[in-house]
Amino acid sequence: MPRITLFYGLFLSWLIVNGPLVAAQQLIEQKTRFRFAQMHIGLDGQYLPPVHGGYLSAGGEERPLTLPGTYHPRFTIGATHFWGLIDLYVSFPLTAIRPAMSELQDYGVSTNVSTGARVHPLQLRYHRLNPYLGTNWSTLSYAQRVNEQVSGATFTKDVIMLEGGLNWITGHHWVELGVQYLPARSFSYATSRQTRTPVQFPPFTAQISYKFLLDVTRPLEKDNKVAFGQYLREHGQLSGFHIDLGPSAAFTLPRSAYNARNRPYLNNPSGNNTFLDASIGYYFYKPDFDIRLAHRHIVAEHAAYGLSQRLDRRSLSVELYKYLLDYHGFVPFVGLSLAREQLGIHEVDNGLLVTNQTEQVFSPGLVVGWDIRPVRYESILLRTNLRYSPFLKTRVHGQTISFQQLEFNFIQAVIYLQRLLAHRQFLKTR
Repeated sequence: MPRITLFYGLFLSWLIVNGPLVAAQQLIEQKTRFRFAQMHIGLDGQYLPPVHGGYLSAGGEERPLTLPGTYHPRFTIGATHFWGLIDLYVSFPLTAIRPAMSELQDYGVSTNVSTGARVHPLQLRYHRLNPYLGTNWSTLSYAQRVNEQVSGATFTKDVIMLEGGLNWITGHHWVELGVQYLPARSFSYATSRQTRTPVQFPPFTAQISYKFLLDVTRPLEKDNKVAFGQYLREHGQLSGFHIDLGPSAAFTLPRSAYNARNRPYLNNPSGNNTFLDASIGYYFYKPDFDIRLAHRHIVAEHAAYGLSQRLDRRSLSVELYKYLLDYHGFVPFVGLSLAREQLGIHEVDNGLLVTNQTEQVFSPGLVVGWDIRPVRYESILLRTNLRYSPFLKTRVHGQTISFQQLEFNFIQAVIYLQRLLAHRQFLKTR
């Protein structure tokens, strides 16, 4: 998580230094392709009311437990689309502020990474209260440690949360108050290798947010883009290489038969994991087609009651995708991938190494997403990627462990280095 936050801190610094940040007095005053989307970055503060669970006492008795309310600072990044009608975002937990408890040595609760969409039925406007409704995909997370011997796993459950609230925007500043509702909030938690207890999350959470609003495309309205495009055409540089970098989250979808039978006290499926997604590609201008080489390193680690398990995936994939249409600079694409996957499983049980295997496989996959692309020869643009590997799994001691993950790379910076250099040369000719 610190790497992801550092990356976007540096990216925001680049924007401030190299391009004017524009804040219109009215987000939808003109529906041009340069104002279709607008980026925001900021901090959330989420309050999570008390959570009810249970624990094993020193004498082995099951006792009820109520965890106190906790406060969670979060890093959020997103963008409005369709001229302020839709807000798409992803929010990452940074830490948790929680009171100490006499019953437990340590504990943790969270809604983890949240990926959501909000609708502003009146469309966003400056200097007025803007209501919104929305939904997000979050992951409830619960862990507790009674002592060093009775230390449970971090259990996660994917949920859909409903949202509503109000925001106020002035200049670059966006302040928001909201609530989230959890329709499904109960699950069973392992208090030992043999015993379980019900856990109940609260129905509502509350949130306050501050976001810095910026527009990386509207300043381009005043640029001489047609002339620059002609310059690239004359010099044969409409097609070219690009490098891409951004944060991503992976959600393992099916349960693993191996853990269900042999490790029922571990989290199954393994929950979500965050990582950096890096790739290099080549864009073919005339057919509006792209090919890239993408690398991801995704790790899931679990530990409970003397056993630790590490699931390690290193993916190097070739991806080919085609842009489908262009709706005011919103450009979706769809494609296929073939990946060389290195899958590792490492287990230690009470200090003894019980599993240590690595397997290399080739796996097909699907990639879809969209670019925010006001013109086709931008030097820097923003991209969203969604990947799925439907057949990715391996076997451990005769049973399967799933690596079938849905990867969501919300905002990726795509940089065309050749165009950046060409633009400098182009400016010298003006």
